[in-house]
Order: sequence, then C-alpha cells, then structure tokens
Amino acid sequence: MPDSIFPLLTSKNRHDMVDFYKNKMEAKVRNRLGDYALLDTLTEDYLKLIPSKSSTIEMKLMETDDSVTVVCLIQTVKAPVPDSSVKFYDSEWRRLHWLELPIAETVDFFNEIPDSVAQEMKFVQKSIDDLRLIAVSVSPDEPVFTMQLAVDELAKEEKKIAERHLVSVRYRWTGRDFVKE
Repeated sequence: MPDSIFPLLTSKNRHDMVDFYKNKMEAKVRNRLGDYALLDTLTEDYLKLIPSKSSTIEMKLMETDDSVTVVCLIQTVKAPVPDSSVKFYDSEWRRLHWLELPIAETVDFFNEIPDSVAQEMKFVQKSIDDLRLIAVSVSPDEPVFTMQLAVDELAKEEKKIAERHLVSVRYRWTGRDFVKE
C-alpha cells in the first residue's frame, strides 16, 4: 500500500507489524503521531488494523467474476461516533471509481415500525437524515459488509425510540455486484 493512501504508518511500520504478527508477537508500533497502532487480525484475504484510539482500518481482498482481485479499504473514524468510508482499488492500488458499496436508505436500518410509533419515527428519521453517520465493517471470512447507523448523537428521547427499532443492513459481494441480504 502506498503511503499516499494511508500516511499514518510508514511502509517500514506496516512491514514490522506483519512480521510481529506472523511471529506471534504483539503487532504494535508507533504511528507518525506518536500514538500506538496495532495489527489486530491478519489472514490471507483480510486485515484489521487499529492505527489509533479513534480509528480502525479493514482491508478485504475480493475476487470478481473474471478473477480480478479487488482490494476493499474501509476506514472508520470513531470519534465522536463511528463513520466509515469505503474505497476499492485494483492490485496496483489504483482507485476503482466504478465500484461502490451501496449505501442503505435510512428506512432500511429500521425493522417494521408499529403504527403506535410511526409518527415519532418520522421525526426521528428527519434528525437521522440530517446527520447520517454509518459504520461499515466486513466479515473476515466472507465478502459480507455490515452497516450500522449511528444514533448516538440524537437527542435522548429520539435515541431511545430509534434504538428500539434499529437493525443492521448487510450486503454480499457476488463477484459482480453487491446484493442486499
């Protein structure tokens, strides 16, 4: 990975972390800001990195129908609430602008709303639409992406209402496109 895509860790830091991890040592190094970064998980096609206290990185290798490898990079900032950006690259780290993870509609993050709270939910949904922070993660074992809608920044009553009906949204990569599960 070129430094331009992830400048917080040097190339040497990244290589050291992999070496430490493979040798069953704590895969921890100082990042360029003087904080610690930790390589949490590493498999043949998945990596989870905690580059700082307020962020995570996940990378997943995915195959297309025509056997081209795609690198998915998920960067999540966790302060004050989680919010992710998802980008796709080819094996030479060129951005694939044609490939995007669908972003679920706000209504998709809620199970069926009973009529008794439907009016309250319309008000809550407006507040959520104004904020709209989504945390994305990918399974280490399969190309399944899970999205969580952040509601922590809502007013106390709105948050209580939203949390009662909140669900995750999942998309599976088929090798050609993303299919909602």
